[in-house]
Amino acid sequence: MKIGVVGTNFVSDMFMTGASFVSEIEVTSVCSGKYENAVKFAEKYGINNVYHNYIEMLESDTIDAVYLATPNSTHYQMAVKCLKRKFPVFCEKPLASNYQQVKEMIEVAKENNVHLHDGTVPLYSPNLKVIKEYLNKIGRIRKAIFIFSKYSSRYDAYLNGENPTTFRRDLCNGSIMDLGVYAIADAVALFGKPEKIYATAQLLDTGVDCAGTIIFSYPNFEVVILHSKVTDTKLISEIQGEKGNLYIPMLSRLEKIYYQPREGSGKVIYNDNEGMISVGQDYDHQFANQLRDFVYCCKNGLVESEVNPFSQILDIHEVLTECRLQSKVVFDCDKGVKYEK
Repeated sequence: MKIGVVGTNFVSDMFMTGASFVSEIEVTSVCSGKYENAVKFAEKYGINNVYHNYIEMLESDTIDAVYLATPNSTHYQMAVKCLKRKFPVFCEKPLASNYQQVKEMIEVAKENNVHLHDGTVPLYSPNLKVIKEYLNKIGRIRKAIFIFSKYSSRYDAYLNGENPTTFRRDLCNGSIMDLGVYAIADAVALFGKPEKIYATAQLLDTGVDCAGTIIFSYPNFEVVILHSKVTDTKLISEIQGEKGNLYIPMLSRLEKIYYQPREGSGKVIYNDNEGMISVGQDYDHQFANQLRDFVYCCKNGLVESEVNPFSQILDIHEVLTECRLQSKVVFDCDKGVKYEK
């Protein structure tokens, strides 16, 4: 499968490393917002074709599918154009800026019978299934605390009066869209949509959030989500049950999970079946799991993933949008949009 890369930021480097583990993938083309960045990326990875924009790439006859690693605000428009031209799309998380856009993207994928992939890494991890299996072992769940706090390397630039992409409302960025999305996705994948949602955040003068707190209410338990791009933490996520706990060091990876029964010794649990990379590897390699799924879906003519179906993607993005709006992070594309409840 010949893939064209759109966007050349650090996440594209992670994609390239992950692609190196999947023999069916060949990255043949690249383009970027700045042509010189695309040239440098091509030289770095030995990519033969460099284009000024993604439309030129789509018309080049050098690719079979597209990987979108562009600002959140561009996902919807770019993905729809690619899908209408019958190109499978692997889109970085979040899939779009709001729930309505995601819903329309899925409709376009179905209408054109072409695959649309949501690039939220942990949703394709074999360890997600392991966690679900161990939920029965820890007994009745009473509390889950999901934490993702990481000081952004671009926050200093913001403090210096610059305007880095990480904290720009026009690009539909912010803490919840970058880090909180992992916690939300993991929670919805494990427990389903919550009955009630409470979300709040600390906003920057750009109109996006730098940190926030979310509470999901389920029957008999709550999930508390803490996300931040302006602080670090040594705390790890956990699911608390009456018979034991599960500890998750990194929500975006799920590469290693710890099980601790209330009585007895604990252990590391993980799934490494069928050569899937899941434990002892860094985030770059985690792309391999979802890339294998992407290739499988495209080869077998599947519009949606069996691992991460459209129904789950819609649930996650409906919850994500509700959390963001409650946190008073409102994008231009949200105006006049009606959300289903």
